[in-house]
Amino acid sequence: MDELNIEVDKNNKEIGLRPMKDFQTGKFIHRSAHLLLFNTEGNVLICKRSPNKRWYPNLYTYSVSGTVANETYEECIKKEMKEELGISIPVKLVFVYPYFDELDKSFHALFSGMSDKKLTPDKLEISELKWMKLDELKKDMKRNSKKYVPHVVFGLKKYFSQESK
Repeated sequence: MDELNIEVDKNNKEIGLRPMKDFQTGKFIHRSAHLLLFNTEGNVLICKRSPNKRWYPNLYTYSVSGTVANETYEECIKKEMKEELGISIPVKLVFVYPYFDELDKSFHALFSGMSDKKLTPDKLEISELKWMKLDELKKDMKRNSKKYVPHVVFGLKKYFSQESK
């Protein structure tokens, strides 16, 4: 059975539940949750999406990403951390931003957290893990934006602009 996810309107107000496959048409708006995972050395983890992903295969994304089922953003990110990286850590909501393109329409909740725990990536979700300094990530996104998921580029630009204030 297809997982049911929360459908929202253009103001992020809940409409109801809808099968995941419906959102993959790009016609409906959903919610997603993402994590910027830092280690104590000040590096951030980015992940390369596996080649079998429906949305943006083989592109780099946040440390953890997931679509929100019948749950809160925070419940979603906690579940996805465990499933995708095998960790459970405290997280803090940074902000929520809308990003709509022809493939995916979603309100993205960006969380941050810190951990030096051993990671066990889910190979069905992630093909590569990469720790980077934030400055290095910022420069790479400017030079090679096409290797990143579009909503990640958008969200990280917002993150970097807030960080510099």
